[in-house]
Amino acid sequence: MKLIILDQNRVIEVPAGTNLLEALRENGLHPDAPCGGRGKCGKCKVMADGAEKLACQTVVDRDMMLSLPHQDSARILTDAQTADVTPDGANRYCIAFDLGTTTVVAYLMDGTTGKLLSKTSCMNPQAQFGADVISRIEYAMEGHAKELSGCIREALSELTQTAAKQAGISPADITAASIVGNTAMHHLLLEIDPKPLTVPPYMPNVSEGLTLSPAGLLPISPDGTVRILPNIAGFVGADTVGCLLATRLDTLDDLTLMIDIGTNGEMVLGNKNRRIACSTAAGPAFEGAKIECGMRGAPGAVDHVTVENGKLRFHVIGEGEAVGLCGSGLLDLIAALLETGEISESGRMESGKTYQLEGTRVYLTQKDVREVQLAKAAIRAGIELMCKRMGVRVEDIRQVLLAGAFGNYLDPNSACTIGMIPPALRERIVPIGNAAGEGAKMAVLSAEEYACSKRLARETEFLELASMPEFNDCYVDCLCFEEE
Repeated sequence: MKLIILDQNRVIEVPAGTNLLEALRENGLHPDAPCGGRGKCGKCKVMADGAEKLACQTVVDRDMMLSLPHQDSARILTDAQTADVTPDGANRYCIAFDLGTTTVVAYLMDGTTGKLLSKTSCMNPQAQFGADVISRIEYAMEGHAKELSGCIREALSELTQTAAKQAGISPADITAASIVGNTAMHHLLLEIDPKPLTVPPYMPNVSEGLTLSPAGLLPISPDGTVRILPNIAGFVGADTVGCLLATRLDTLDDLTLMIDIGTNGEMVLGNKNRRIACSTAAGPAFEGAKIECGMRGAPGAVDHVTVENGKLRFHVIGEGEAVGLCGSGLLDLIAALLETGEISESGRMESGKTYQLEGTRVYLTQKDVREVQLAKAAIRAGIELMCKRMGVRVEDIRQVLLAGAFGNYLDPNSACTIGMIPPALRERIVPIGNAAGEGAKMAVLSAEEYACSKRLARETEFLELASMPEFNDCYVDCLCFEEE
């Protein structure tokens, strides 16, 4: 059967009976499929012979003429508060990677001065197999581990070549690399069996830091080394360790809460005396999945909403037509509707089952509100229970460091208005950018910093929220939007 891709002037041949989503994946077209092709998210829409269809629910039983949706590049956060690190000068050129669930960022540096020579980024191609880590783990366990590993290794290779070209060097001139990522990304990259992440006690198959040969992993000097930062627990990975390294949390006197909110919410509470980490199943709502008009932070996304004289005002990335809601816009919209009374403290939409932004096709549904309630309750419960375990009050936290893209773009007032972050901490919130990437840079520039990352992982306690008898009650209490 022939698939004629009209907008790319391309013809693909596939066997009759092939699932259309699988056919697109196998031919490198990277369709958007946050639910992993289970027919739940409705995001893999294509025009097939003039009719809109879900690719994951379509069987190729004839020649088809396809129009695929245009995918604008999402905003990818690459900057962070720069940490102070002295390079050890062991390598002339070094490259560091932040391997996120949604995006991947590469930083190429001068190994003697620490100067950033180039940086580049891309969307994580594994997203075509599911927006969240659980979907990808399940896909790997169904016999597709090599496919998942292969596509991300290809992305890392392309980023390495692009970064080297921008800096005017050969990839072979690079003799050291480092990689941070959550535990699932770590296992899927290295083809480590992820099954232990899915069954109690949900711990990694491999936790310790690894120093590997680049062969088959990165196109750098074959004599080079690749440092993989350690994991703390099943869903608190090397990216969190990178954040700890970058923020120097182990040197701080003040009680500090560090939060990295993505498809999973990782948090660390502590200071130089003690640190506790936990993971919350925030779900992919803030990445656009499971939200009817949800999308990534790309042109056309509503990224901020405010209330002026009782009316909603909003901003669209790219200043064009609004076509969807990204995470920060979703958070703002719900906070704004709480302020205007359109949404009650229980989460009920007073005007019915949807709210449409004036003059746009973008709307919010009652189900969308419930998805945000589930996500914010998980994060808030994690904060409350870490405080309880540490024996401190929420009010004792002196600063809240928000890491990652979502934390960088969200309005702290909105996060507190909906109760995701305790309102008492409203004035103590500081966005710190891509701290995981900054930690990866530190670890590749200095063997001492890499050793420090291992110590941080080893000395940070892990709190398994699901095992706490009070978790369910705390989680339910946090579902409402009422400020406490």
